[in-house]
Amino acid sequence: MTREPQQDVCCLMGEPIAGNPTQYMLEKAFEAARLDWRFLTFEVPALDFEGALRGARIFGFHGIMLAPPHRSSVIPYLQEIGEAARISGQVNCIKQNEGRFSGYNTEGRALRQLLEQTGAVKGLRVTIVGAGRIARAIAAELAIVGAGEICFLCRRPEKIEQLTKTLVEQTPLTSCRAEELAADSLFAIDNAQVLINATPVGPNQPNEHLPLDFDGLEKHTIVADVAFNPPQTHLVKQAQACGCRTVDGLTLLIEQAALAFEIWTGANADRQAMREAVEEFLVL
Repeated sequence: MTREPQQDVCCLMGEPIAGNPTQYMLEKAFEAARLDWRFLTFEVPALDFEGALRGARIFGFHGIMLAPPHRSSVIPYLQEIGEAARISGQVNCIKQNEGRFSGYNTEGRALRQLLEQTGAVKGLRVTIVGAGRIARAIAAELAIVGAGEICFLCRRPEKIEQLTKTLVEQTPLTSCRAEELAADSLFAIDNAQVLINATPVGPNQPNEHLPLDFDGLEKHTIVADVAFNPPQTHLVKQAQACGCRTVDGLTLLIEQAALAFEIWTGANADRQAMREAVEEFLVL
């Protein structure tokens, strides 16, 4: 039982939301930091999203995590927005301060920080498989910090055309393009220093393959996969067999939630406690 007259609260909003480990993970993070905070999960349909935000403001929630379909529709309700969130159009984290909402994207920042643990991102050639929300967030973050070249591989390159132009116009990035990823042929990966899977391939199907030819994959390439359940996807295992350094989706999930925790609280997140919580929740 809290000793404060009003408990500090953060929440997750999305639809559908069943099976999302965020609440369990962040409650453990609050406990590890000895913060008397609570994290709640709300299934919020798109039609009710504006009202839900109004309620969060009225009740003084410190922070909000956003799951689909709300990550782009929230932008008109923000008073401030981080650069990567603005460029990508994807907001997954909100901080409230005296009734003002500030929006951020911690997914791209999380991957950028994990990549930086192996060396500088500046100047790197990056290949991103996918053109959805996570691909956009990652590309914006890496472009802002100085990636040298970004190539999107996707089924419909026209979907990402506007973002490729925006990245070149509004960030230090000098080269950005999109190429078609056909289902009936393999795309050769032979020039990327960073390879990122930001598609739905992988979750709950660890042996599902991307249409990629790994013959040209070199040991210096860093390979990342956003799929977190299970974290050992076919891509991660293939990259490890080639001697590549890897970033798995479980580590990325924990890092993006830890960054949100730190934005809200100003305290350091206990990432090990968060990992143990997620592994327990997902029975890994």
